[in-house]
Amino acid sequence: MNQLLLASGDPLDHVLPQRLSDTALHEWHIQWKDPLIGLLDFSPHNTYFTNHLLMTLVAAVLLLILFPLLGRKYAAMTAGGPDKIIPRGFTNLIEAMMQFIRNDVVRPVLDTKTDRFMPFLWTLFFYILACNLLGMMPLAEIIGLITDGRIQHIGGTATGNIMITAGLAACAFLMIHFSGAKEVYVELVDGTYGHHHDHDEEHALHGEGHPYGLAHDQTHPGHHSQDKGKPAAVAFVMAPVLYVWNFAPHVFMPEKIDGVGAVLLLIADFLMWFMLLVLEGIGALVKPFALAIRLFANMVAGHVVLASILALAIALKTTMQQSTVGVGVVLGCAALSCLELFVAFLQAYVFVFLTTLFIGASVSPEH
Repeated sequence: MNQLLLASGDPLDHVLPQRLSDTALHEWHIQWKDPLIGLLDFSPHNTYFTNHLLMTLVAAVLLLILFPLLGRKYAAMTAGGPDKIIPRGFTNLIEAMMQFIRNDVVRPVLDTKTDRFMPFLWTLFFYILACNLLGMMPLAEIIGLITDGRIQHIGGTATGNIMITAGLAACAFLMIHFSGAKEVYVELVDGTYGHHHDHDEEHALHGEGHPYGLAHDQTHPGHHSQDKGKPAAVAFVMAPVLYVWNFAPHVFMPEKIDGVGAVLLLIADFLMWFMLLVLEGIGALVKPFALAIRLFANMVAGHVVLASILALAIALKTTMQQSTVGVGVVLGCAALSCLELFVAFLQAYVFVFLTTLFIGASVSPEH
């Protein structure tokens, strides 16, 4: 028991990854250093099975069990007719959260493309939320008390590990740019690539409140291209090239090459495009980096502050100190735990919201 109390007095003990086995999962024989600024330095190291890795698996298993059960329950209600589709309790809570993410977070950004990305964004939200909430549960302390200290470190906040948040950010990064390239591919196959800008300008000239839909398209047939789409194989090769080509704006691009002046503008446009492409590329890397750091820092900060306040109670010696300062410490920890619970939901929301914004910028026609 004394060992457990001493361990709880170390704030970093709650956030650092702890090995659950001395046997390495994999040995990395990599020796590479960033030749430009020397910031990245990879050296041979081992990967171990840690408590954070365990909690990622626990969160995944819980979601794989929970959502199929909720899905079958909802399907049973649907089969009973419209009057039976009245979710209650926990099912109602999950449905409300899913509806909020879809209707209030994603749809205002992605509009008609919303449902295409909902499986990924829902998975991202609930997985991060599950990791955050599991990290608030004192599993390590409970298991340590039950086993009299023989088993420790079974628990922790998986999203308090920078490598795990970096993995989530990498998934978002791949989805963002894969979706952008796929959007170009679809437009090339459909023969609509390059016509959205004119379409949007014509809509703006017609003013707000102009009717859209089939009647509007029949009245203004010029909104749609009559170009023949590219073959799938050709579009597959062209899509990533065009995605990168349009990743940065073309400031000086002439409408047509008809003289020396146009050629000079073309050269100036290419040089400016290249410089802007470098800046946009840095921005594309900074965005997932910011996602990873934001989630990691918020999860670590809450646990460190909470553990530091608890350490004050352990340091109290006299009965008078325990009856005065100790009460304030307990009340402060309770208030901070409520704040940490709010942050657990908030950070899952922020991660998904920003990912949605980045996806929207990637798949928008004017990008």
